Amino acid sequence: MNYKGSKELCLALKKNIYKLNNHQRMQILLSVISEIPDSLSLIGQMGLIDPDRVRVLLTKGATGYTICQALLNMVEVKAPDSDELSLKVYGYVKPITPVELNNFIDLAVGRIQQQELEGYDLEEHHQEYELSLDEIETSMGL
Repeated sequence: MNYKGSKELCLALKKNIYKLNNHQRMQILLSVISEIPDSLSLIGQMGLIDPDRVRVLLTKGATGYTICQALLNMVEVKAPDSDELSLKVYGYVKPITPVELNNFIDLAVGRIQQQELEGYDLEEHHQEYELSLDEIETSMGL
């Protein structure tokens, strides 16, 4: 995906023009973030992963892409009748409210615009990843 497509998809998620539930919106957002060259920094800014855990994963060969892909499986709907999500990782549960989800989308749009202006090329960013998702999930303690 290119920057324009990523930004448009995020804006569509913000407005929820596709009438998706918050779980679907978060999963799409994580997929978009995984494609951004500075995805680890953005994940950290969103508070989704403890910075110490990120350092450990990086020493094992993880990338922002593989961490985002692993996070996709860790986001759950808090309760059947709730709009709130929860991220279950490292033995703790982080609630994600609809307002926080919209803030995450805003952060992603801002980062996409910044990297586009700085001239990062998304196509050059794609690379082979050393760890499979199973290895990442195992190292995350799932």
